[in-house]
Amino acid sequence: MSALLRGLALAAFTLALVACGAAPKRDLDRERIEGSLGRLEADAELAALAPAEIARARDALRQLGAAAGAREAERAALAYVAERRVDIAYATAQAARDEARLSRLEREADAIRLEATRRDAELARLEAEKLRVQNLAKVEEAERAREDAALAQAARVESDQAAEAARAQAEQAKRVAQAQAEEAGLARREADLALAAADSLRLQMQTLTARRDLRGEVMILGESVFPPGRASLQPEALANLGRVVAFVQRDPTRRVRIEGHTDARGGANLNQVLSQRRAEAVRDALVARGVDAARLSAVGLGSEMPMAPNDTAEGRARNRRVEIIVEGPAS
Repeated sequence: MSALLRGLALAAFTLALVACGAAPKRDLDRERIEGSLGRLEADAELAALAPAEIARARDALRQLGAAAGAREAERAALAYVAERRVDIAYATAQAARDEARLSRLEREADAIRLEATRRDAELARLEAEKLRVQNLAKVEEAERAREDAALAQAARVESDQAAEAARAQAEQAKRVAQAQAEEAGLARREADLALAAADSLRLQMQTLTARRDLRGEVMILGESVFPPGRASLQPEALANLGRVVAFVQRDPTRRVRIEGHTDARGGANLNQVLSQRRAEAVRDALVARGVDAARLSAVGLGSEMPMAPNDTAEGRARNRRVEIIVEGPAS
């Protein structure tokens, strides 16, 4: 009887060992990366801003899951790639969100500055009107003084002097009012010019066309899409990139090269850095609008490839540009 019990106990112990050995081993790295990507996908705002990067991260996770029986070093490399893909997706989405917020804040700031300019112009007009009324009152007072001076010779001399002083003061006030009115007019003209520039840029972006050369199809963004000396796109340019996106998305299989160019003024290093940053700004704006980042390359060429001579203002303006080149299909 005891031998039978010992045999049953040994069999039970053996089955327990087999069960423990057969239990699947959890992939903690994959679960952690999966959880991080899941949180990103659950964030409606961020997930909508980096669909391409999220898709690449999901592909990397599938590759990691498919390598369950691979060597430890290979699985570690796949886990590293998947985690970096998730980090890139997070960074891309957050950058797009921050860029959109910055663009919105810049537009709001422009609206506030425009409103302040209009209010300043109105205040200047009211002040000019106030001075005009005061001038009229002083002139009338001087006229009454001259009439009273007719009563006596001595009083007339004194009154004439007072009237002359009043006229001089009135003339001075008139000149001040005219100067303030001219300043208000300049403020209004500046505001009108700012609005006209914004309308012109919006029309320019909406009427962009492409041409073909030996490199492929080329669309050119002129210097007005950037503030002078800066690499951030103007709010009106960002808001009207539809034709550019449609241009590069007509054939998603073709690569796109984005070239930044400057005029010949300034140092070569400074020009190269500025042209590179502007090319990258256009690339990032296209990626934020759904263009596959893997298709895009951005390069700054400085002043090496001018379109026109740099000895005129018009030629320099043509040379300050960003070219978007949809390269021809591989032969």
